[in-house]
Amino acid sequence: MAMRNPWKPGVYARLPWSAFAALVGAVGGVVGSVAVLVVSNGKPISDWTVQPTVYLSIISTLTNLMVHYALAQGVTIAWWTRALKPDTKISHLHQYWETGNSLLASLKIGRNFNLVALASIIVAISPVNGPLLQRASRVAVVAEKGTIAISVGMASQLPYGYTGFVEGRGYVPAFYNPIFTPIVNAYSDRLNIKINNTGCTGTCTSIVAGAGFAVSCSSYESTFNANPIMQPAGQPFNTSQPLMAEGVLAFQSSFLWYAGAPGNISLNVEYKPAPGCAGRLIVRNCTLSPAIVRYKVSVDGNASTISLPANSSIYDDEIISTYNVTETYTPGSYTTYGGLFLALANRFNSWTNMRFAGAIGYDVTTSGAVANQYVQPNTTSGAESMTCGLAFTDPTDNLIDNARELMFRTAVAAANSSNVRSVPAQQEATIAVYQSHYMYLGLASLFTTLAIILVVPTFIGYWYLGRNVSMSPIETAKAFNAPLLRNEDSNAEADHLIDNLGHIGVRYGVILTGAGNDGLLTKQGVSQSYADISGRRLEIAPPEYVVNPQKGWEFGG
Repeated sequence: MAMRNPWKPGVYARLPWSAFAALVGAVGGVVGSVAVLVVSNGKPISDWTVQPTVYLSIISTLTNLMVHYALAQGVTIAWWTRALKPDTKISHLHQYWETGNSLLASLKIGRNFNLVALASIIVAISPVNGPLLQRASRVAVVAEKGTIAISVGMASQLPYGYTGFVEGRGYVPAFYNPIFTPIVNAYSDRLNIKINNTGCTGTCTSIVAGAGFAVSCSSYESTFNANPIMQPAGQPFNTSQPLMAEGVLAFQSSFLWYAGAPGNISLNVEYKPAPGCAGRLIVRNCTLSPAIVRYKVSVDGNASTISLPANSSIYDDEIISTYNVTETYTPGSYTTYGGLFLALANRFNSWTNMRFAGAIGYDVTTSGAVANQYVQPNTTSGAESMTCGLAFTDPTDNLIDNARELMFRTAVAAANSSNVRSVPAQQEATIAVYQSHYMYLGLASLFTTLAIILVVPTFIGYWYLGRNVSMSPIETAKAFNAPLLRNEDSNAEADHLIDNLGHIGVRYGVILTGAGNDGLLTKQGVSQSYADISGRRLEIAPPEYVVNPQKGWEFGG
């Protein structure tokens, strides 16, 4: 006798573990979506190899699959527990099956609306969480401030002979060193100072030590009188008067360098501050000496450039130490600082001379661009210049700042790998970050959570079942006592039924239950269950009892 399966109800015995695990997994999906959006919010996109939206898409897909699986298991249990109830009708079972498998049926069920239909509708809608989660994470461009370490290379002292050559008995700088020429050209063309591999990804401000200048200045005033000495009436002007022969330097800017002090560059400035043929001349004398200083710098990580702050000056540089430069020259020798002097002198040495020229008034001659840059407005017209109206402003600070910039460019260019230092910097970067929008997360979580909540009640009563049930057509056919399955254990699970009956051949078609119907006879050996109703009947039966239905045939029960 074949082994029978006893009826084993119970909370733990019949617990639908896989379905409950799917529901727990769906809850984990909601938590995972929250975690991805919270963790990614405000983080640079460069920190994420895989975009958060990809994770969210995977999570929402898996979550929806688990909810749908749980619903399928819940519908199965709801169908069988409904079948256990004494007031159940076949229509009830059909409605549970239909609404559990069709959104359209759930929407059309009308007054027979049930919990399975509601769960089916909400679960069908829940995949809207996918598009909502995709909207929950976007890329935004934000300004970020913080302290980072950057790498900056800057020579603390210029290498020997880096800037030029001296010629002649006076050892005067005559040419730039070829490695210094591009620096001068970039300075003259106002090109940005390139620096690579700093680690700065935005705009960084820092303090960096490098070769610079220590400056000391002195000033004094002198007087002049450009009025000619008048001669007695009828006598010609005395052309030997100094103001007629030489005139007065109303403006002068002059960078100087001497081989005897090869590390120092001098700047002499003289200017006439007010209109008039007699008055004051202001004289300023400055010495730029080699030093190691701390520069305040600005690094543009996007453009890979470094610069001095626009409003800074040499007086903002902190002097770490000064040092002397000792060099012995012969014609053609290298010079460390002579090329710097030559570049500054070529660009900024300038003068304006004002000389009394007799009846025509005053003759004004100029050389260089600086005099024109610093002449006061409205003092250069013909009438003003003929009557000593020229006046100038002080160029000293600007000239020193230019010398400082050229030195700064040179220190950056002269750096080698041993001069690279890691320094702290304040970075302000415009970066692309992921920005989470929690409203969309809330809506997506609401739909998913509602689907989970509505699936749970479909499992109510599972503990009354005595075996693991399914919606297998074999198992449901057995429950309806189908003739082919009648001899099997009525409490067998679908897998057990398949193991015992899976080898039997079946066919759907017409079973003839009597003789003489359209010339077809019931085959010998037909069991009484096939022959107890006369006429034709559609049925799944052993293939030897089945023929194809023909158009126009009608069938009995």
